[in-house]
Amino acid sequence: MLDKRAIDPLGIVEGRQHIRGNIPIRNPDFTGREDLLNALRTALVASSKASVLPRALHGLGGVGKTQLALEYVYRYADQYDLIWWIPAEQKSLALTSLANLCDELGLTQNVDQQQTADAVLRALSNGSLSWLLVFDNADEPDEILPLVPGSGGHVIITSRNQAWSESSDAIEVNVFARGESIALLRKRGDKISSEDADRLAATLGDLPLALDQARYWQAATGMPVGQYLDLFDTHVRELMSEGKPPLYPTTVAAFVSLAFEKLRAENPAVAQLLELFAYLGAEPLSVGMLRRAREAAVSDPLRPVLREPIRLSRTIRDLRKYGLAKVDADQRIQVHRLVQAVLREDLGKELLAKSKENVQRIFATANPTQPDDTRRYGIVYQEIGPHIISAELIDSEIHGARQVVLDQIRYMYVVGDYEGSRRLGELAVETWTNAAGEGVGPEGELTLIARRHLANALRDLGERERARKLDEEVYQSLQTSPDFGPEHEHTLATAMSVAVDLRVAGEYRQALAIDELNVERHREVFGDEDEQTLRARSNSAVNQRVLGDFLGALEVDEDLIEEWRKAVGEDDARYMFCVVNRAFDLNGRGRYAESLASLNQVFTRFRTLLGSGHAHVLGAARALGVALRKTGQYTSALTWAEENFYEHESRLGPNHDRTLGAAMTYANTLRVNGRLPEARERAVDTVRRYG
Repeated sequence: MLDKRAIDPLGIVEGRQHIRGNIPIRNPDFTGREDLLNALRTALVASSKASVLPRALHGLGGVGKTQLALEYVYRYADQYDLIWWIPAEQKSLALTSLANLCDELGLTQNVDQQQTADAVLRALSNGSLSWLLVFDNADEPDEILPLVPGSGGHVIITSRNQAWSESSDAIEVNVFARGESIALLRKRGDKISSEDADRLAATLGDLPLALDQARYWQAATGMPVGQYLDLFDTHVRELMSEGKPPLYPTTVAAFVSLAFEKLRAENPAVAQLLELFAYLGAEPLSVGMLRRAREAAVSDPLRPVLREPIRLSRTIRDLRKYGLAKVDADQRIQVHRLVQAVLREDLGKELLAKSKENVQRIFATANPTQPDDTRRYGIVYQEIGPHIISAELIDSEIHGARQVVLDQIRYMYVVGDYEGSRRLGELAVETWTNAAGEGVGPEGELTLIARRHLANALRDLGERERARKLDEEVYQSLQTSPDFGPEHEHTLATAMSVAVDLRVAGEYRQALAIDELNVERHREVFGDEDEQTLRARSNSAVNQRVLGDFLGALEVDEDLIEEWRKAVGEDDARYMFCVVNRAFDLNGRGRYAESLASLNQVFTRFRTLLGSGHAHVLGAARALGVALRKTGQYTSALTWAEENFYEHESRLGPNHDRTLGAAMTYANTLRVNGRLPEARERAVDTVRRYG
């Protein structure tokens, strides 16, 4: 969210609800485009609230599509209760942004990000807020159009893809009119004469990106326009003779080439920092990421810059001057994709190889290696994700680089982006299976772990048979491998996944047998009190419970409660989780009053710690509703059961096994409250879904 300084220009009116998110800082030098702004405003106002028709601003890179959309946001902000800026180059980024909007709307996030997005779209379509969504850099209509609400507000899309003109009323953004070019070049005074500005604009083809870069460069270097144009002509001939990309204006390529040549001579550390962007995606790179990578073994002169905070700050300050990159208020470095394209063409094999290696070392060093700890490291993983492919980390032989890919597969699964986890998992598995080297190949460590992570995503996407087959193959490979064997930590972790597959398939006794063997092996390898052993014992107790052995499960869970109490204390989620499991066991034993007391002991703290939508909290709330019903507190039980069912449905979807369990609890609670027709209807529908 923007702070107050960024929100103040956005037309805040007291007494009205205002939601603003991710909106970049306004460009103080925005110039011209009045006809396009008027056309955009007219088109949006004329559209029907009953059916949203996105207005796409399309054109070549560098013509100012994003700046035009941003200027519209600031000019007309007072007309909207909600404005949300959505990075849309990748669907996963758009889903994450909509998930953040979910929180602002007071909705409950779903484990599946697509279902969370669907909930946001419904809320916008059916609500009373006046809203504007901006999907920036949305180059794939098929991926982004399903994320556009069906009714109720306005949508702006910026894209280079001409295909948007086929699916929405598009507005083409072209280069500046000459008067606009001259006005921009002379925006901050008369250091450039009107005559020189006209010559420079003609040479640069009136392309806003090139004009903007040129004026910053001229201001930073003080180079006379005539000298600049003389050098520029020389570089144009060189670039044309080397066959630069035909889709990019040669003037931009020539300018970037010229600027980099001088930059390397005057400030090689800044130049090397910018060269990283030849192997980065279109999303920004934060200064925080560079600081995390301060020990990365990158090449000189960048290496000492990363290791010394003061030098890094000075380098970032110098970077602002040249117009090849922008650094926003959040200290994120953004390099235009045109500049990146020229870099990839212009650096030469040696510099390209060095740049790629530097990028890979930075990410390998900055990677937290704790993808499950989303609270501490979620922002880091979100930033790394868009650069995985462009940095060629999957193919890298740099130490730790492929671990970045592996952790990203796991992270996306943990946050509910199952499709993203599957896509990257399948790519990694295919690439590493056919590769040679340490950790890869069909039986390589990285390949096997990637297959296990892929199986997790497949299972939650409903491909349970494929997930089970993958897990079983990985488990067999690990067990029989001389490098791993039955007691290796990867083998034991995969055994847990195999047991989950069996439990999902209803093969509870086979799952229990694996879990019990896994507990013994954990004890032998890690000891009785190790966290991994305690988790294995907890999984075993789950299988006992689903088999109806509530007493056996109760004995295990009560022992685990004491172990966790000694290890981490009573304010830790792991301790509370075991208390909740004991409540399930007590319910199964018919000891409902004790179950209710056990849940009351931890539920409020548990919900505060993990959030009301967390799967473990949802399970605890369901158990609490059962205990209330069984102790005769029917009215309270109905309130709990109804809320719990709808929260399960919103969070996990209507056909998830946990949702179906909550539905049956709701049906039973309706029955004891005398609402028999509703109870029957709910129960029948749930049985049908189980089938």
